Amino acid sequence: MVFLFIVITILMEILVFAIVKLFIPRVIIVLANHDLWWSPVRTLPPPGEMYIMVRGDPDGPFDSLIESVKDFIYDKNTGTFEKDVLPTPKRSYFHRLGVTWVGFQKYILWRKVSYDKWEMTKDAQGNSTGQYGLVPKIRGVRGEGASPSIFFRYNMATEIKAAETRGNFPVNALIVFTVQIRKPSQAFFLAGGWESQTVAAVQSIFREHVGYQYIDELREELRTGADSLVWRIKNLTLGTKDHNDGLFELFGIEIIDARFVSFDLVTGDPVMAAAVRAVEVERLKANAAAERGQGESRERETRAVGVRAEVLAWGSHPVGGTIAMAEAIKVAQPNVLGAGVIASVPSERRESTD
Repeated sequence: MVFLFIVITILMEILVFAIVKLFIPRVIIVLANHDLWWSPVRTLPPPGEMYIMVRGDPDGPFDSLIESVKDFIYDKNTGTFEKDVLPTPKRSYFHRLGVTWVGFQKYILWRKVSYDKWEMTKDAQGNSTGQYGLVPKIRGVRGEGASPSIFFRYNMATEIKAAETRGNFPVNALIVFTVQIRKPSQAFFLAGGWESQTVAAVQSIFREHVGYQYIDELREELRTGADSLVWRIKNLTLGTKDHNDGLFELFGIEIIDARFVSFDLVTGDPVMAAAVRAVEVERLKANAAAERGQGESRERETRAVGVRAEVLAWGSHPVGGTIAMAEAIKVAQPNVLGAGVIASVPSERRESTD
């Protein structure tokens, strides 16, 4: 009888363990995968992404945010992602299952996000072309394999056509930049269209930037990696001192990085081609002349060092210095300019005048 009681007790413990550790978590996870009003839990988004929750209806008003953003913490009071300086809190039971409690009558918002990205292009069959280019991206549209999750950080790109420099020379450019969604409710509810507005702002600041520079100055800036344009693009986040016209205040987004991918003079412009070619030819001529001058300078210095060494070799001999100088003159065959001044002439130049 005691043995039977022990067996029943063990079986009950196994059953309770199975229910608590296996069955109940599985039920919670199944519920979390259903975006329906009667499900009070939802799965956590992938790392670096977020879900916007609305209440009452799939297109209802903003309710809350589910996020999996590392190094940032979402402040529910201000609706803003702030840099996380606190130690990571202990995860709850739901978070250990990969879900979170949202309550009833809640839905995940599906909101379309359209932008261009600089990445490897693909052909019609989906195979890589081996070349990079602007690739359109669309997220947040219902369909097979689609997801309602929103990135915290977007790597975007834009192409600027025929921006005029100082002197009215047109240039094309491709700029990539990184955007963070710091205020999701403002970006997707209060403002809307943050993608197109951000691209327009970057294009505008580029056109303004090149409009104050000559074409050779702009080419030099690109060659040397100057970051004045990058600074100006990033400064779009805060706007001007006297007005709250920055992207953060207007759209709740922040540009954290920007860089050139390509920069080209507009092809097909004969005036531009001729001007740039002329500048390049003159630059090459100047470089060649400088190299020749440096070579002749080094040759004269070498000869001078040789003469000094020979004079020192004669030591204190009464006529040693005179003999050494005579030998040097014999080899160098200088031109006498008068008043005790002599100038050495390279041998190839002497031969041409003999």
